[in-house]
Amino acid sequence: MRKKIELSDWITQQTLRGRYMFTKADLLAADLTASGQALQNSLFRLTERGLIMSPWQNFYVIIPTEYKLRGIVPPSFYIDHLMKFLRRDYYVSLLSAASLNGAAHQRAQVFQVTVNGKPLRSGVKNGTHLVFTQRQNIPFKFITQIKTQTGYMNVSGPELTALDVVAEEKKIGGISRAAEIISELAPQTRWNANHTSLLDFFSAPAIQRLGFLLDYVEEKEKADALYSLVKATGKVMRKIPIKQSACIADDMNTDNRWKIINNYKIEIDEI
Repeated sequence: MRKKIELSDWITQQTLRGRYMFTKADLLAADLTASGQALQNSLFRLTERGLIMSPWQNFYVIIPTEYKLRGIVPPSFYIDHLMKFLRRDYYVSLLSAASLNGAAHQRAQVFQVTVNGKPLRSGVKNGTHLVFTQRQNIPFKFITQIKTQTGYMNVSGPELTALDVVAEEKKIGGISRAAEIISELAPQTRWNANHTSLLDFFSAPAIQRLGFLLDYVEEKEKADALYSLVKATGKVMRKIPIKQSACIADDMNTDNRWKIINNYKIEIDEI
């Protein structure tokens, strides 16, 4: 029979093996001296001491030395392990992805993740605001893996990110914020035949608004390339407003190419 071990010693052993994430199931499988309520009390004490954190129920992160003063570990450290624990396909998206794809001025106070399956509740987890967006069909071809301290995490590529921020503009601060992001992401985007299938994951209005914004931020070459893809896919473009929640009047101008009604004045901060 193996000798039982204290929880704190078991955690030390995990870090020596380069493991920084564990679950309640891992604890139950270990030969620990504590169990039941005593184990819960031990976990609580270690959390209070800033040695571990629990960004999700029954999922724990051992806080590395470099983060102990803050007591908060960035989500990039554990997001891939958490999604595997939840058995969800995912990708880091929207503002979080934009900052990783070259939109250096788009630092967000939240960590945004797109997942499949049933909705996950967004909220503050150990000082980090995790925001989840649902998508049943994830365009894996347009997701890249970025190296992290503990492995890799899935991040939307620049083209997917651009379409997402337009389609989900309410979650990133509005259409003007989307225009700012598009202006920074545009140099990284490549709208060619390889991206034809990406358009199938988005509605025509989202693509129209992206094309309009590319023209608006004077990325004509990118706008032309996207327009060629739209024509190749046979998507039908109808008149739509640039801002869904704003009023529309009969005397408003309509963009000839993208069929966008100019019902809102887009304002971009100096970048």
